[in-house]
Amino acid sequence: MNKTEARRKMVTYLRERNIKYFEHLHNGDGSIVMAFEGYTTCPDKVLECSIEFLDTYMETRVFFTENASSWIKERSEDLADIYRLLNFINARVWPSSHDGIEGKLYAPNHLQTPRIYITEDGYYDITATTIIDYDLFEMAPLETEDYCTATIPELMSKLSLPMFFLLMKKVTVEGAINLIKRGVLSEES
Repeated sequence: MNKTEARRKMVTYLRERNIKYFEHLHNGDGSIVMAFEGYTTCPDKVLECSIEFLDTYMETRVFFTENASSWIKERSEDLADIYRLLNFINARVWPSSHDGIEGKLYAPNHLQTPRIYITEDGYYDITATTIIDYDLFEMAPLETEDYCTATIPELMSKLSLPMFFLLMKKVTVEGAINLIKRGVLSEES
């Protein structure tokens, strides 16, 4: 599979599911951008997603709105606790993709794992980024498409309250970690 085939396959998936998107060129490579509404725990109740199609892989990013980024930027001198929380997330949270219908289409899996971080480009986006090789996309197309449009947005929604409560100093870093242990990892804290 090459980037043209991968983009075509992803666009077909989005159209079949009536997921709104638009395509544009970024640094000479094609990309798809989506806004997922209805995530009530996220700033502005929206998550954004971009998928960039490069030579041998696609890079998918799920991130909060520009409004959320401005909150981080306003506190850019005081991010030690949020970085500690992101370190905990990257060490302990392994999202599981599933078909949403009790395994009738495919079994739950951990085929891809994002890295969640604050961008260093001056925009201060909290972003979940995953590099997905086209060979994997070709072997597990539905799992990969669901991962990009459902699994990671769901994960970011679950992580939103602990991250932004910490950012707004409504909880301590230990409190945010405990929220993730209970709400995402299903652990007793």
